[in-house]
Amino acid sequence: MRLGDISRVAIIGAGTMGAGIGLCFAHAGYDVILQDVLDDQIEKALDRIERSQKVFIQELVFSEASAKAATERISVTKSLEEALDGVQLVLEVIPENLKLKQALFGQMEAFCATDTILATNTSGLSIASIASACIRPERVAGMHWVNPPELVPLVEVIRGEKTADETVNLIFGIAEKLGKMPIIIQKEMPGFAMNRLQFAALREALHLVEAGVVTPEDADKAMSYGVGFRYPWLGPLKTADLGGLDVFHSVASYLFSDLNAMKSPPESLNRLVEGGKLGIKTGKGFYDYEKESSEEILRKRDLYFLRQWKLIRDIQQS
Repeated sequence: MRLGDISRVAIIGAGTMGAGIGLCFAHAGYDVILQDVLDDQIEKALDRIERSQKVFIQELVFSEASAKAATERISVTKSLEEALDGVQLVLEVIPENLKLKQALFGQMEAFCATDTILATNTSGLSIASIASACIRPERVAGMHWVNPPELVPLVEVIRGEKTADETVNLIFGIAEKLGKMPIIIQKEMPGFAMNRLQFAALREALHLVEAGVVTPEDADKAMSYGVGFRYPWLGPLKTADLGGLDVFHSVASYLFSDLNAMKSPPESLNRLVEGGKLGIKTGKGFYDYEKESSEEILRKRDLYFLRQWKLIRDIQQS
């Protein structure tokens, strides 16, 4: 199969990620069928798509006409067999449970044409293990998006043990066509690349807070207005290059041995989770979210992400 052969895409799982991913494909001109077994999940997905479209229109990313056209390219169904009829690419976006994913991939392969590409949005499960449920594992790969997927440009394309080069290259090409910034994970490792980097930073932030070095607010400020301020443009390795590898080598020689190496979540995080303080979804976590609606908080986040991505794109194209 070639990139130009793909016109119809199925998204299996209509949660937050599935809705946003489906919208990306629709804006790129693909016909999208969004499948979920729950009616209320489908309704939530359609509501999310509508909210995202309003942000795009407000920020002049898409006109009202093009946003409407994209929405009209999205259809929904509860039937897996109906969703997979005539599609060239399937992206699974169900909960992170290996047995569930294996069972689904076995079903999907049975309903699809032999050359259909089967991709999973897993955040860290083994592609080889998921593909073991299939007769043609060479057609299975990872396509890991970052929340919110319609705004964050990164897509990880993950090669499984038996994934064909053609499959990897095709998914990479699709991600580029969607306007994303894909990277290839050449060999499997738990968490792939993005989550390993993300959780390395989270581990050190948790340690600093638990040790009383900084408050949660100041840990976030150190990242947002220092390290993170540079990373959208440079990343950690280019930052080291521009700062001088001799300088970074010198600091690493004494600091690496002192960085936290905890192997399990710290007590401060355990207490929050056990106490039902799960963040914005419950109104409290490290922060108190009860003074402002979750919708308004997420709206401001989405505006920030979108404007940042537009700025990065404008600079790259200048």
